[in-house]
Amino acid sequence: MPRLVSAKVIFYFLLLAVLDGSVMPAFQIHSAYPSFLYLFICYAAFEWGSRKTVYVAFWAGLLRDFLGGGLIGLDAILLVALAPALDFLVQKMERQLPGMYFIITFLFVFCAGALRLLVSYGGELPPSLVGMYFGMITMIALYTTALLPLFSFLTNRWFGHSATKQYELFR
Repeated sequence: MPRLVSAKVIFYFLLLAVLDGSVMPAFQIHSAYPSFLYLFICYAAFEWGSRKTVYVAFWAGLLRDFLGGGLIGLDAILLVALAPALDFLVQKMERQLPGMYFIITFLFVFCAGALRLLVSYGGELPPSLVGMYFGMITMIALYTTALLPLFSFLTNRWFGHSATKQYELFR
């Protein structure tokens, strides 16, 4: 488990931000493309524990704010607000079940997109477009979740995988 203020983690954050901002839009399907920064938040919750997830969510949110335009700090606030819920799910769910990481990642990405939609438009969105936007959010969550195995493999190779985690015994 690396320190968050290390050259390795900072470089990885910047690499993911560049991939999210420039490369991933080229792989869009029906205007939906995945976000590696969301996957990094989920990775931090799965592998590094609750203390680091909030910090990773904050920095990932700020990077998403700078990349996406709009109100600076909105994504950071939303992701920091969702980070404790993500940590709660990771702690309480039985992670030995096949597909549990996929379900948690899907729920996190979907809730982040839905909260951003609700906060951004705040009731100004016409009801005829709400279904279309929630369909887009679902597509983004599915696409991001589908990349979870590849992302986890590459990130484990980059940071090294902690072979034994015994946090269930000591929390």
